[in-house]
Amino acid sequence: MNKLSHLMFAISLFVGIYSLIYAFSVWRSAVGQLMEFGGYYLAGGAVLTFVAVPILYWRAPNKNVSDRTTSNKSSIGAMSFITFSIGSLCGAVIYQYISGVPIIGNISIFIGMLIMITGALMPDWDITLLGISRHRNLIFHSFLLPLLVVMGTLVNVAVSIIVFSTYAIGASVEYYITALFLIGYASHLYLDVFPSDASPLEILWRAVDPYDDAPTGIKSLGPIKITKRSAKGWLVGNATVLVILALSLLALYFVNVGELTVVP
Repeated sequence: MNKLSHLMFAISLFVGIYSLIYAFSVWRSAVGQLMEFGGYYLAGGAVLTFVAVPILYWRAPNKNVSDRTTSNKSSIGAMSFITFSIGSLCGAVIYQYISGVPIIGNISIFIGMLIMITGALMPDWDITLLGISRHRNLIFHSFLLPLLVVMGTLVNVAVSIIVFSTYAIGASVEYYITALFLIGYASHLYLDVFPSDASPLEILWRAVDPYDDAPTGIKSLGPIKITKRSAKGWLVGNATVLVILALSLLALYFVNVGELTVVP
């Protein structure tokens, strides 16, 4: 999967997650406002989808390729996911600006998106560090490398808890940062089941095809060998492990978070 696809997917996931943070903040602030917030959220997503999808579909590459695995409805679904995610976040931001509801957390949209994009691009660092012949390296394309980041975060938080003798440190933004990184990393592994020359607008065509295997295998590590036939299961399985870890870290962050703070 090409870098543009990884970037688009990671950004769409991030804006979707950040929209949920806005919704959580409104719920914490005033439950009665949640329905009002929902109107802005849905309107923002619907407007951008209605306006942007026809334009993107008209500009989409390879519309007339005969070997599509499903109908053109799948491409519309892929584009709608991206545009609705971005539009709904815009609607959430507008509502926050109008209502003045403080947003939980203490990290900006820009920094959060940058962290997720870093995670989404890091698996391909094996090309830079090990050369193109070792691309799709087992270490870089599994949960093993990001697990080191998780362990570092947990050790650092544990030390802080011991030093300050309080579990309040559990609200540390490190949970949030690490979770975004893991989700970005997982998005890369999920998308790697598609060929590198696939367009971002082709993703759902291939995703729904049960006979579409990963384009290449995973490079072996000593006695550990992942065949090309097993590569899709390996990538999806490891990505799912990272998503579970990320959701656990986000849960820890929001369960322990203290006072509401405004995101710059």
